[in-house]
Amino acid sequence: MRFLPSEIYQPRGELVKADRQGNGEFEVEYRVSGNDVRGLAKSAIAHAKRKGFHLVESDIHRDDADLKFKRGDQELDIEIEVKGRNRIEYKADLDLDKN
Repeated sequence: MRFLPSEIYQPRGELVKADRQGNGEFEVEYRVSGNDVRGLAKSAIAHAKRKGFHLVESDIHRDDADLKFKRGDQELDIEIEVKGRNRIEYKADLDLDKN
């Protein structure tokens, strides 16, 4: 298991990708069961707020959600999308070097 920053919500599902980028960003991708992203988006928002982030942009629908958070200069972007029957893709990008 790779180290994942605690700021990133970790849904129940298959971890597909977990990479620290050279530009100071951390990116994760999960595959999650389901056909409605709204519950997952709600959980991700609650987790980010507990970590001190403020929700600055939110566009949530049944089949996709785009969320943007800030904590000082640090940004967290989350994209959630239904990719097929009973399959949701959850991606999160976190700026690590800006605190």
